[in-house]
Amino acid sequence: MKVDVLGTEYTIEFRKQSDDPTLKDRDGYFDHSVCVLVVDEMTEHANDPNAVRDLMNYRKQVVRHEIIHAFLFESGLHGSSMGTENWATNEEMIDWLALQSPKLFKAFKQAECM
Repeated sequence: MKVDVLGTEYTIEFRKQSDDPTLKDRDGYFDHSVCVLVVDEMTEHANDPNAVRDLMNYRKQVVRHEIIHAFLFESGLHGSSMGTENWATNEEMIDWLALQSPKLFKAFKQAECM
């Protein structure tokens, strides 16, 4: 799957955690050097009692999370200009945007401002 991030084409790849060691301690990542977003396909978590029940919905959230990282990078904000605070790589902020973006987009659509 391809996605346009501010004029740069990124590829979204779904991989099994067992096939990609980088996914060992995370559900996704982005590599700006090769314009790829990698997301755990979540199939290996189906029987995990600690996993969320709706894995496909969660996977969509992870995709949004990684897309936001890519947008910040392509905007020149990846390292941010706030010194040690690095707001543009703060996982809480990225998660908030990923969680709230559907609601934001709905509001934008309702306000006809997209």
